[in-house]
Amino acid sequence: MIEYECYNTGIIVERIRNFPSQFSIVRKYDVAYKEELPRFRKSPLHIYGLPFFDEPEHVYLGLDRRGPSIFELRKAVFNDNQKTLREKIEKGVFFNEPIIDETDANAYLNSLQSKAVYELVWAKNSGSIEKAPSGYGFLGFDITYAPEYDGAFSIICDCMFICKWHGCDAEGTLFAEDFAKLNKNGLFHDCQSAYDYMVKYLNEDWSESGNYGIFEIYGKEKEIVTQP
Repeated sequence: MIEYECYNTGIIVERIRNFPSQFSIVRKYDVAYKEELPRFRKSPLHIYGLPFFDEPEHVYLGLDRRGPSIFELRKAVFNDNQKTLREKIEKGVFFNEPIIDETDANAYLNSLQSKAVYELVWAKNSGSIEKAPSGYGFLGFDITYAPEYDGAFSIICDCMFICKWHGCDAEGTLFAEDFAKLNKNGLFHDCQSAYDYMVKYLNEDWSESGNYGIFEIYGKEKEIVTQP
């Protein structure tokens, strides 16, 4: 796939780079929303998908949903037969080796004391012919940093849902057309729309510079909102 590097506003350098398909453990969106809502209520803005009402008006099911921290990993409970798994997970966390096996991902998830607030998603390079794991369906396209075990920074989430670093235009008009193109999972339904939004975003001098990819995101089919 193509990696997009942007460290100077509006100047995007493209290069070929393939990322391994992998699982990430991320917060369920309703949990993340309720955790962040008090912060947004201090300066409420009813624009895009920013937290405003008691319950989310729109949802985002991409990679930028704060996964478990290293401190939670250290509190994780593994049985005696899972010593190798714990070592593998710790190696993945500290050396960014992907979790490619669903069995390992579920074992890690189930070892967490706060496992009820998390869920698994699977990401692959846009355009990859690799098949999604059994039971996982397509959620949409996200634009993020390279995925890790706990998700990845997304310019969809940080600009149009839960702003943590750079946020968005206060008027909520600059990306109105892009926001309208998002599907019911808060992701783009096609790669071209994701690319067009990325270019527009990276032309703003307040945007997050870095290396991005456009990734296909998959979730458990029972958790997918069907696109009309």
